Formats: sequence, structure tokens, C-alpha cells
Amino acid sequence: MQTNTITKMFEYNLWANTRLIEFCGQLTEEQLTIEVAGAFGRIRPTLVHFIRSEGGYLRRLTGAAPWGDDLDWDNMPFSELLAKAQLSGQRLIEVASQVDPEVTHTITAPWGKPFTFYNWTVVLQALYHGIEHRTQMKMLLTQLGVEHSDLSAWDYLESFPFNEK
Repeated sequence: MQTNTITKMFEYNLWANTRLIEFCGQLTEEQLTIEVAGAFGRIRPTLVHFIRSEGGYLRRLTGAAPWGDDLDWDNMPFSELLAKAQLSGQRLIEVASQVDPEVTHTITAPWGKPFTFYNWTVVLQALYHGIEHRTQMKMLLTQLGVEHSDLSAWDYLESFPFNEK
């Protein structure tokens, strides 16, 4: 597989999702159920939302989701959610830079009218959506007083072996 900027961006996305899910798997049940204004919702449903969405983006880009439609997302253990994140993250790494950006999709929007968008929009949304919700999760954790790891591009770079001290 050729490495390019889009590939590296989705490798970062997978790294950040993995770190966040592993971190949240260590939280108490009380911490997992608290809601904070300005965030999507509680921690587990937010993680489920943006990992499940990755499957939707892959379905749009490839015609197939990386998992079946009959999963019990609401009761999924963190270990299984992590496995799903790694599966969808790896598929996004493989697919994102390979799709034709000019291919269009038309759906019926929630407001009842046709809505047309491009593959490049789906790829961009897949990356943005993860960043948006990870940022909300970090804000929620900060408001709970839970010290968490940073998920910035600089931290990703520092995780590379050549940056070990």
C-alpha cells in the first residue's frame, strides 16, 4: 500500500481512537455515565456513535460495512468496541486514499429532498467526525477532573519509535 498524506491522517485517526477507547475502558461506571453540557453525550454512547459512524462511511465508500447490522452496540464491552474501531480504522486507512474523489452519492435527506455529495466529502467527514467527538470527550474528561492523554498530531508523532528518548 502506498503511503501518502491521507493514509497518514487515517493512521493518526486509528491511533487516537485506540488510545481514547483504551483509556475510557479504565474509567469507573460513574465516570462513564456522567453527562456534561457541550458534549455529544455520555462517554460510551459517544464512542459507539463515532466508531459506528466509521462503518457507515465505509459502507458509503465501498458498498459494505466492516461488520453486520445486528450488533448490540449499547452493551458492547470496551474490548469489542476497540476491535471494531481497529477494524474500521484499518479499512479507512486502506480505502480513504484509493477512492475516486469525484464519485457522487445521492440520498434522500431527512428533510425529504435529494442530497448529493462526493466521495471526498465522505473521507473528509470520516476524519473530521472522529476529531470532533474525541475533542468533546477530552473536554468531558477535563470537566470531570480526569487527567487524560493528549491526542494531538504532535503526540502521535512523539509515539513513533524514532522519537523515543
